[in-house]
Amino acid sequence: MRPIFSAETRRRLQEHDPKWHVKAILQLICTILAFNALILFADATAITNKYYVTAYNNWSDWMPLFPVLISLIYNPVTFFLVLRRRRGKPIHPGWHVGFHFLIWALGIPSIVFSVGWGWFWWWQPVYYRYRNGSIPCRGYNFWSEPCEPAIYTVGRIEIAANVFLGLLIIFEFALFFLACVALHKHRKAIRQSRMPARLSQLQYNRDPEAHAADQPPAYAPSQEQTPGATPSPVTKYS
Repeated sequence: MRPIFSAETRRRLQEHDPKWHVKAILQLICTILAFNALILFADATAITNKYYVTAYNNWSDWMPLFPVLISLIYNPVTFFLVLRRRRGKPIHPGWHVGFHFLIWALGIPSIVFSVGWGWFWWWQPVYYRYRNGSIPCRGYNFWSEPCEPAIYTVGRIEIAANVFLGLLIIFEFALFFLACVALHKHRKAIRQSRMPARLSQLQYNRDPEAHAADQPPAYAPSQEQTPGATPSPVTKYS
């Protein structure tokens, strides 16, 4: 059986990021959660648009589609891009910081509005029946399940979708935190690599190459001087 990626790719991944196993597992979990949340929110939006409101007014159900869709595209694409095209060479951590923060920042208001405006808040029991057992769909019974079964279907779908979205936000925050740590280490490594040149610049108060160019040439004996001859005495001035 052919391995997913070569030993050289694994070596590069381990060299550049020892925690790549953890990040890969988190990205896989986020992809699964985002896929399930996308299906559920799209289903809830379609049912609501069919029976009650238009897509323009049903913003509390389609608003979570944005962070879910970004997560569903970004995580698997970047993972396979690193494995296949870049051969284990990581992407700049700044990209991960930006996208995971975007997903997390969009997910927080999405779940707040989706839960706050969910159809499950309209659920109510059957308050009264006729003597023959039938239920009048008016007054206090209007939003009961026998009278409006669609909002109970949508409400259950919304509850499941928000559970997936909440878990997605948690794991995306974990990826955002790991990306921030990686970005800090990346910047620290860049500063350390520039430290010798910076110290030389501070020592000479100029660029080291410019300082070397301004130095006088090294002393070389005159070609006219006879080999083995005694050099002329140097006159000293008081």
